[in-house]
Order: sequence, then structure tokens, then C-alpha cells
Amino acid sequence: MPDELTVVVGVKQVPDDDEVRIDPDTGRLDRASAPAVMNRPDRNALEAALELRDETGGEVIAITMGPPTATDVLEAAVAMGCDDAALVTDRKFAGSDTWPTSRTLAAAAAALDADVVLCGEETTDSSTGQVPPGIAAHLGWAQLTYVEELEPELEDDRLVGRRDIEGGHEVVAADLPVVVAIAFGENDPRPAGLHRKLYAENEFEPMELSAADLGLDESEVGFDASPTEVGGMETVDPVEREQVVAGSVDELLDELRDAEVVA
Repeated sequence: MPDELTVVVGVKQVPDDDEVRIDPDTGRLDRASAPAVMNRPDRNALEAALELRDETGGEVIAITMGPPTATDVLEAAVAMGCDDAALVTDRKFAGSDTWPTSRTLAAAAAALDADVVLCGEETTDSSTGQVPPGIAAHLGWAQLTYVEELEPELEDDRLVGRRDIEGGHEVVAADLPVVVAIAFGENDPRPAGLHRKLYAENEFEPMELSAADLGLDESEVGFDASPTEVGGMETVDPVEREQVVAGSVDELLDELRDAEVVA
């Protein structure tokens, strides 16, 4: 039973989903068309990780997989309160889909001696929700998904999560080590303090982990190790909608009855 937890929290730099476009020729996101920001659900994972550390002690290490410019999201995580951060970067990782990505992040978590890995429930640039379960599968760890609240029970060597399910919730206990996917919007991420911002921007340097550092062969990562294929894509023309302005509730009801929307 660990006296204190080492919590690794995954964060990702993604295109701003309000401005991103899709390349019609390749079916892939045109990442250059939008500014890069931290994946919004990852802020909830960061807050959950920091709350866990505040309650149990230990440390929180933020990790991200990406190019050297992805250090911006690590600085933001350290400014929020993370103790350390690691950039998982290598040209061999280019083109990785969720399978080699989860394999790589699992190897990084193992290298950092994590007891818990926390992630946002999904990323806004793909919305698959596959990476947290994938990390758990590669590590052979337990997993908790769509977690609204997290309660440590270190005396029993486990975490207890309240999970969102259709029509209600359930409470599930998972033995350590464990991978947890935090549901989007289920907590209020703390703001970064001024001193932490200054430290993150001016003094902090993340550690870097390459494929070789993680013991990963070139055949296990990158585009060639990614089974996902874009089957096709088409642009759908918008449907023109008829609009009617009703002057009163009675007129609105008459219009709805004429359209057979209500009886």
C-alpha cells in the first residue's frame, strides 16, 4: 500500500474546436487552421489529480505526447499546480492513432512509477474516449470511466469512483494501480496563481521521453502501427428550414397542430 500516490495526468494540445477545419482530401484535422489549446476535458482531470494529491500527499506529474511546441500545455498544467511534467516526443510517434498513443502513454506512466493515471474522458479533436481504457489495457490495470467524484481509500489500497450512467450513477471501487477517466465538466478547475504562472513560464523545464527512453520499437508506434482508416467523408448541404413567427401562444399552437407536431 503506497503511503503517498504518484499521480500521472494526461493532457493534450488540440486545435481550438471553435475554429478547426477538416482537410477534405485526407479526412484529417487541419491542425494548422486553428490555434492550439489544452483539451478542455483534461482540465477536469488536472483538477481531480490535484484534489487527490491535496488529500493524500504525493505528487502530480502532467504528461503530454506531441511535438516540442506541446510544452505550452505542460506549462499550463504546472501553473495550475502540478509538481512536474514530461513531454513524450519523438518523430517516430507521428501519425499515431489511439492504439499506439495509448501504448506510448502506458509506457510513460510505467516509467514514471505511477500509481494512478488520470485523463479527461475524451479529446475534442477525435472524441473517441479510447485512450484511457487503452492505457489500462496495455498496463493490465483496473480502470474507472466517466467518473464524477473520486474518493481515495488508501488503507484498502483502492480508489472509489462515482460513475455517471444512464438514468443515474453507480459507485465502483478499483484496486491500485488504476486508470481513471474523469467526466467532462464534473468539477471546477482551479485558476493558476500568478507565482505559479511565472515559475512555469520562466523557470520550469519539463523532462523529455523518447521512444528509446520508453523501450518502444518503431514498429509499435506512429502511422504504420495505427489501424484506423478513414473510410470516406462527404460534405452535407445544410437543410433549409421554414420559419414562422407566431404572435401569441395560441397562434403558435395552431401552427404546431397544422404541422402535426402536437395534437
